[in-house]
Amino acid sequence: MDLFDLLGKFANIVQLIMFCVFVWATVTLLIARKRIERKLNLLEKDEKSVQSKRRIAIVIGVGKNPLASVEKFLADNNWADIPIINWISDGFLQAGDYTAAMAEINDLRSQALKLGVSEVLLFYAGPIDLAMFIGASFSDWVPIRVYAFTDTGTYQHRVTVGREAARLCTLTDELVKGLEGKL
Repeated sequence: MDLFDLLGKFANIVQLIMFCVFVWATVTLLIARKRIERKLNLLEKDEKSVQSKRRIAIVIGVGKNPLASVEKFLADNNWADIPIINWISDGFLQAGDYTAAMAEINDLRSQALKLGVSEVLLFYAGPIDLAMFIGASFSDWVPIRVYAFTDTGTYQHRVTVGREAARLCTLTDELVKGLEGKL
């Protein structure tokens, strides 16, 4: 047996070992994927099945008054009994007006807290920079279902921010920690 035969056998053994590692990594990722899919499906099911008894709709409009379309949307979905609180600006805001606008928008949150809400349906029409502040202001509160105005002239649920988002972050953290420990 010469050196090339030994190197050939060694290369075959290394290939077998690498193939086993590849199969193990693939199976591990598939199992983790299934587990995360199950958890996400449970979260989705929870979101659809758990209907809060103390909902409120918050309508915010800057340069546009979405109140009539929101009332129609709520009526079309048999939610006409949900109370609505709103803040509508008369026109577009200048940068200097943001502080006063945010104080009034924060007052909406205070009004909702006084009502003891457990879920908010948020309908917003306005600039993105103001939306970012609203998101920061309303974070870590009750679940907030954000509805976006669509091309069809109605609203569509886009995202729920709150407890569900926090749980989703822990799912991804769990996956990363699991994979780091195995790789």
